[in-house]
Amino acid sequence: MIKKVAVIGSGAVGSSLASNLLSRLALEHVALIDIADSLAKGVACDLEDTRGILGFSTQIHAGSDMSLIDGADVVVLTAGIARKDGMTRADLFKTNSAVAGEVSEAIVQYAPKSIVIVVTNPLDAITYVVTKKTGFPRNRVFGMGSSLDTARMINIISTDAGVQASAVKGVVFGVHSNEMIVSPARITIGNKTMADVLAPEKVAALQQRVKMRGGEIVALLKNRSAHFAPGLAACQLIEAIAKDAGTVLPVSVLLNGEYDLRDICMGVPCKIDKSGAACIIELRLTDAEKSEVLKAKKLFQEFFP
Repeated sequence: MIKKVAVIGSGAVGSSLASNLLSRLALEHVALIDIADSLAKGVACDLEDTRGILGFSTQIHAGSDMSLIDGADVVVLTAGIARKDGMTRADLFKTNSAVAGEVSEAIVQYAPKSIVIVVTNPLDAITYVVTKKTGFPRNRVFGMGSSLDTARMINIISTDAGVQASAVKGVVFGVHSNEMIVSPARITIGNKTMADVLAPEKVAALQQRVKMRGGEIVALLKNRSAHFAPGLAACQLIEAIAKDAGTVLPVSVLLNGEYDLRDICMGVPCKIDKSGAACIIELRLTDAEKSEVLKAKKLFQEFFP
């Protein structure tokens, strides 16, 4: 049973996640930690004021002291700078990997039995840093990215096809970037494949839009980034852990021979239960998908030359 969730980073994503947790799960404690002490405490006050509306009994703790994560069952890393329009992934990694390293040390000290969910970008590379720095088994450290990409895919395709979101099934996997793998072979609309329902040019256009969705949002928001969907996607993972659901969701996890890849983190379907990413599900890849996986590997390795 999950009693305490700690959210490191009280910006838009962390705040959105905390709000979702309070409305969807009966937790004993939620901790908000941010380098800006007053930000964490201000967000906590705002969230506490929803108590009378939502009716939760969760205790909310907030501040800049990392000891606030003590005893957390799940720790979510959202801290770091957000990608701004025109910023390279290498620039983002340089700053956020340093943050992830410091946070990892605190997690080992205060929450050594926790499951860690990474939301900070560039997600796959930061997940790798946290996995290595904590030394936790790989089922207890994973990144949220591909589950968000899959949610975006479902929205975009269902809207374009004029069907309910529940009619669209599938998975987006690979590296959480515009090189993610959006394979028509993995997506169905009703009981038919994408290719059976949509013209080839439409399929290609939708694939590209899914890949560019994050960049589209960043360009529109300018100095902000998406937070509603990322916060809810992270909450979805925590719900699967709390309920020991065994839900299959794509998350970034350290691969050790799966998909013929080693020592890289990449989004792949996993069974999520009370132990974390309990089981990696290996898809039988098409030749086209194998080629895309190799591209994903090269993209990941750019961060670790």
